[in-house]
Amino acid sequence: MNRDVASNAVVEAGCQAVRDDGRVRPDLLEAAYADPRLRQLFPWTGMGELHFSRCSEQRWTWGIPYIQPAAAGT
Repeated sequence: MNRDVASNAVVEAGCQAVRDDGRVRPDLLEAAYADPRLRQLFPWTGMGELHFSRCSEQRWTWGIPYIQPAAAGT
């Protein structure tokens, strides 16, 4: 298996874990996943926020902006 295929599989598994987690709105996750730049990063959640990391194992990176829902949940 080449490295790109393995990386894509890890990111897709992370995306599925975020979907299953249910703390991030599905439409928000799908919009992020549709962006090729974000699709290269590992997604993770924290307090309903959608984060992205350059690495796929915990201690995820914090150097990338994240998406936080507005006070009204939008």
